[in-house]
Amino acid sequence: MRRLLPAPAFYYRLGFPPGARRCVRRGVAFTRRALARRRPGADPAAVDDVLLVAAELLANAAGHAGGPLALDLRFDVDGDGLGIGVTDAAYTPPRLRHPEQGELQGYGLRIVDRLARAWGTTRAGAGKVVWVEMRLPAARGTHARR
Repeated sequence: MRRLLPAPAFYYRLGFPPGARRCVRRGVAFTRRALARRRPGADPAAVDDVLLVAAELLANAAGHAGGPLALDLRFDVDGDGLGIGVTDAAYTPPRLRHPEQGELQGYGLRIVDRLARAWGTTRAGAGKVVWVEMRLPAARGTHARR
């Protein structure tokens, strides 16, 4: 995963076997647990955004790249930054689509684009990592525990 956040950082990885089933559900549950551990006082709306982005990246890997191989989370120690990376075995990068009116698919990456501070793709061996950088601020009136 591209180094999005300055070191030091807390780093979590969930690996998936090839052809893993329920990868989105497992990945979102993993992300939720990591958020509860590292950012217990995070803004609930920001947490929802992070879970939505993680789910979208995992669903894209499952639907277009043969399934994810890994989900990486990197929490900035001194700030509110969070990096998310999903590794898969397909080199073809995702692309923003412009769905026609009435289409039910093709909006996921547009949502990621709107919610992320930055996102992109980095080659990784025979595949790629789709990475996202997000903010995860503390909820109003709370101070996140580190």
